[in-house]
Amino acid sequence: MALPPVGSGGTRIGPAQFGLTERQAEVLALLTRGLSNREIAARLELSEGTVKIHVTAILKALGVASRTQALVAVTRYGIDLGTRS
Repeated sequence: MALPPVGSGGTRIGPAQFGLTERQAEVLALLTRGLSNREIAARLELSEGTVKIHVTAILKALGVASRTQALVAVTRYGIDLGTRS
């Protein structure tokens, strides 16, 4: 899947355009706030293993290898995470 073009002029791109589910978008929103997998799991009432699976899927969808790179991608692509969690 090709990544959407980099957002410009304040254009925001929805997480679904990257193939992210609503739950993955929630996990990404918390990840961008610096929460650990354990904290995300507690906040969303998920197991830590499920959060790890979501994080892996998020990294793959964004075409990055780390949580830090995911944060950069959110900014670079103008991904609109709204007011999730």
